[in-house]
Amino acid sequence: MATSKRDDDARGARVRADDDDPSSAASASARASCAPLSDVVAFHERLRGVFGWQLLAFVFSADFFVKGAAKHMISTTSLPYAQRYLKFSAQAFQRFEVLVSFPWMLKPFMGMVTDTTPVFGYRKRYYLATFAVTGLVAIIVLATKTFSSDDATWYTVFVLATNMLLAFGDSLAGARVFEAMSEVQRIGGDLMTYSWTVATVGSIFGTLLAYIGLSRGDYKLIFWLVTPFVAQFAFTTAYGLLPEERVGSDFNAHALAKKYWNVFVVTITITLASVGVVSMQLVDAFETDLALCVSTCFGILLIMTGVVYAHLERDEACLLIYVAVDRVLGVNVRQAKTYWYTEGAKCVPDGPHFSYVFYSVTTFLFSLGAQMIGIWLFQKYLSRSKIRSVFLACALTKVIAKLGDIWIILRWNIDMGIDDRSAYVMGEGIIEGIAYVLTYMPANAVLSKIVDKEVSCTMYTLLAGVVNVASGVALTLGSASMTFVGIHTDLVHGHCNFDQLIPLLIVCGIILPLFSIPLIYVLIPDWCMHDDRSGSIEESVKAEEKK
Repeated sequence: MATSKRDDDARGARVRADDDDPSSAASASARASCAPLSDVVAFHERLRGVFGWQLLAFVFSADFFVKGAAKHMISTTSLPYAQRYLKFSAQAFQRFEVLVSFPWMLKPFMGMVTDTTPVFGYRKRYYLATFAVTGLVAIIVLATKTFSSDDATWYTVFVLATNMLLAFGDSLAGARVFEAMSEVQRIGGDLMTYSWTVATVGSIFGTLLAYIGLSRGDYKLIFWLVTPFVAQFAFTTAYGLLPEERVGSDFNAHALAKKYWNVFVVTITITLASVGVVSMQLVDAFETDLALCVSTCFGILLIMTGVVYAHLERDEACLLIYVAVDRVLGVNVRQAKTYWYTEGAKCVPDGPHFSYVFYSVTTFLFSLGAQMIGIWLFQKYLSRSKIRSVFLACALTKVIAKLGDIWIILRWNIDMGIDDRSAYVMGEGIIEGIAYVLTYMPANAVLSKIVDKEVSCTMYTLLAGVVNVASGVALTLGSASMTFVGIHTDLVHGHCNFDQLIPLLIVCGIILPLFSIPLIYVLIPDWCMHDDRSGSIEESVKAEEKK
C-alpha cells in the first residue's frame, strides 16, 4: 500500500498546484473544454494525470461491473418473476418495488455511518467488502431457488439483500468520485462523465448477457452470470483498490457530529421518512384509499423538505427540495404501462404484447445508447451552460417522453403506419434515456460545488436519499391512483382493465410534472455549470466558525 500512498500524495500535490496556480488551472480548464469526448485516450490520460490511476481503476470495477452490468442484469429478471411466478398485479408490483428500494432510501444513513464510524481506520473499504459478500450470497440463492406465488416474502428478502450491495456500493464508491470532483471543480464534470460512461457501457454489456437467459426463459442463468462481477468487486474492495486515506489518530466522531449536527439531523429525517414510505406498502388501505394515501405522502414530503430547508445552507436546501418536489410531481404509474405493453391478448386484446427480450433487452439497449448521447450532450453543451437551462431541458424532455406512451396506447402510431416496436423505442427508449441522464448529472454537479469534504459521503447520499424517498412516494401515489381510476390486472384469472390508462397518464405524466418548471426559477441558483464555488464554501465555513 506504500505505492498507493505515493500515488495519493502525488495526486494531492497536483490538485494543490492546480488550485494555487491560476494559469495552470486555466490551462486545465481549457484542455477539458477543448478535448473532444471521442478522443478516449487523451480524455483518460487527462483524468489519470489529475485523479490518479487507482481511482479510475476502482470506478471501472464498481461502475462497469456492478452499477452497470450487475444492476441491469438483475433488473431484467424483475418483470418475469413478478408476472410469471409471483403473479403480482401492477399495483402489487409497484409496492414491491418500493419495499426492495429501501436500501436506496437509506443511502444518507449509510453515508453518515461511514463518515462517523470508520472500520479499521477506513470509512469505505470494509463496508464495501461486507456488502459485496452479502450481495454475492443473495445472488447465489436467487440463482438456485425456484420461486412460486407463495414465496413472495422470501423473494423480497433476497432482492433486498442484492439491493444493499447495489445501493450502498453505488453510494460509497460514488461518494469518493463526488469528493474528487469537489477537490478539482474545474474538471470535476469530466470525472463524472467518465463514471457515467463506464457505467453505461457496463449496462450495455450486462444487458447483452441478460439476453441469453431471457431468450431461453432461464432467469436463474442471469443470476449465475452476475456472480463473477460481484465476486471481483468483493475482491477489489477488500484488497483496497479504492484510494482512500486512513483516518488520523486525532479523528473524533463526536466532534464531527457536533460540527455538522444540522446535516445529520437531515439524514435522520430522511431515514425516518424512508421508513414511513416503506411501511405504507404493508398496509392495503394506502392502495385503496387515495385520500389517505395523498395526505400521508404530502405529510412525509412536507416534513422532509421542511427539515432540509431549516437545517441546510440555502443553496443546498433549495436544490434538494426542487429534486424532491419534481420527483413527487411525476406520479409514477409505470407498471400499469408495463403490463399493458407486455401482457398477452387475454389481458390486453389490442396491446403490443412485447416479449421480455424486446422490452428488457432491445429497448434498453436503445435507452443506453440514448444515455450515451445524453452524456455527450451534457459534456459538450450543458456542462458549461446555465444550471437553470439544464434543469429546464430535463423537465421538458421527460414530458415529451410521456407523450410517446399516450401516442402508442391510443394506437395513433398504427394509424400513421409506425409499428409498435419502433414507436416504443423512439419514446421510452431514446427520449426517456436522455431524460434519465439529464435528471441526475446536473444535480450531482451542482451539489459537488457546495459540499464539505469531511462529510462528502453524507452530502452525496443526501441527494440520492431525497431522490429515492421521493421516488417511493411517487410510486405509492401511483399505486393508489391506479386503483382509484379502476386499473385492474389479475394475472391469476386473466382479468384486466386499462380503460382509464390514458387520462391517468395525461394527469400523472404531463400535467403534474409541468408544475415543476416554475420552481426551477425559484429554487435553482442562477449559476453556470463550470463555476468554481469553493471560495464561497470556505467563506461560509469561516463565518460559521466566528459565530
